[in-house]
Amino acid sequence: MDSSPGMRQVIFVLCLLAMGSAGCKNVDMTADPAGLWPFSREPRTDKVPGLATPAERVAALRKLTEKASRAGPDEQERISKELAQAIRQEADPSLRAEIVQTLGHYPTESAGLTLRSALSDSEADVRTAACEAWGRRGGPEAIELLGGVVSGDIDPDVRLTAIRALGNTGDPKAVDALRGVLADSDPATQRRVMLSLREVTGKDFGGDARKWRDHLNGRSPEQDDNIWVVERFQELWGLF
Repeated sequence: MDSSPGMRQVIFVLCLLAMGSAGCKNVDMTADPAGLWPFSREPRTDKVPGLATPAERVAALRKLTEKASRAGPDEQERISKELAQAIRQEADPSLRAEIVQTLGHYPTESAGLTLRSALSDSEADVRTAACEAWGRRGGPEAIELLGGVVSGDIDPDVRLTAIRALGNTGDPKAVDALRGVLADSDPATQRRVMLSLREVTGKDFGGDARKWRDHLNGRSPEQDDNIWVVERFQELWGLF
């Protein structure tokens, strides 16, 4: 141990500070350097007094998600505004994504404004959650915004989610947004486009991009009832 005068003075001062409760002889600086901290005997936890932990906040958000369908319009709007304020102050991207997922269940004007902004979030996970929320929300605005993500987002996973979300809208007007990426060079993107086209057109030409192009151009290719076996299995397991 350093026995210099300076170090001895530091230890002496620390002993004086501790004397009022434990006395210097009870302070083991080598075993517990934090022994003088007033709260050192409290259980170690990530919970700050007066603040909810991330896990508690996620649990609260999921309760709000469950509550959305039961809440009246005024309460939905109030909750949406509170969540809109919360996301502006939230630095943790995983919690921002949770807030976005919750807002996706609230059909309010405030929720819509926040979900629109979330599509430009710096974190891909938040933009992905926003795409899923717009796919659930549906309507002309959803198709316009998701189409913009498909053509403009730099993250391939976000783009795939936007393509899937367009299919989830079930809206035939989504065809125009999907048509432009039918010829994408990435096989996963092209497959996802065809699956979404199936959802919004009610037609099924499997993984045959040529037949899909023919259909979109007004021709009438034959459908095959024995297609998409692999793709449907993959969908069940959430692989695409």
